[in-house]
Amino acid sequence: MTAGPSPTAEYGWDAGDEQGWIATALSAPVTTPLVRIWPYQHPAVVLGRGQRAPAGAAQRAADLRVALVVRQTGGGAVLAGPWLLGAAVILPPQHPFVRPGISESFRWLGNAHAEWLQGLELRARCVLPAEVRLDRSMAWACFASASHWEVEANGRKIVGLSQARKRNGVLFSSAVLVSPCVWPLLCEILGESSESAAALAQRTAPCAELLGRALSAAALAPSLLETLHAALARAA
Repeated sequence: MTAGPSPTAEYGWDAGDEQGWIATALSAPVTTPLVRIWPYQHPAVVLGRGQRAPAGAAQRAADLRVALVVRQTGGGAVLAGPWLLGAAVILPPQHPFVRPGISESFRWLGNAHAEWLQGLELRARCVLPAEVRLDRSMAWACFASASHWEVEANGRKIVGLSQARKRNGVLFSSAVLVSPCVWPLLCEILGESSESAAALAQRTAPCAELLGRALSAAALAPSLLETLHAALARAA
């Protein structure tokens, strides 16, 4: 079993560890930005805060040896695993990037990810507020549609964002599709149809597919960490 990250570690490896680190970081007033990157090693269905797991989901996940985790932020479910690169940024409540409007507060994070992906030679762009068209019928899945300042490439979603505002600090989370996700696994655990798995595959664009070569989340982690630190430094 992989050990959880130490307080000074810059990387973590499992979705359960990620939520534990976040809870610990937010248990006291946050006075300086905290950043952790998560190249997940093991599959996990990560439900949004307040998202109720369907009947039988816990047993199906256990049978398939997939962790079932509830995160601090809202939104739909994500299937973490080696195909996904996550980031967690925790800011003091008065940080310049924490805007009164929740949607507008995503702007800096979306732009940082879009610039990072452009550096990888991907034609990535943020979804502007006026362009948001959410599919309520698939709201259970984070990657089913793109919301404010999330990132797409070739009209398909590549980065999901979420946020949680707590008394001690504000959490921003991101999830980047690095390689093709096992959408049928997510749908099987949550009791959704094969048609939903096909729709998710059509609506998303993994980095590896767009670049036409193999990529690993672990290999991309250092450059994403550097990009986020640089974005935060500009606000200091």
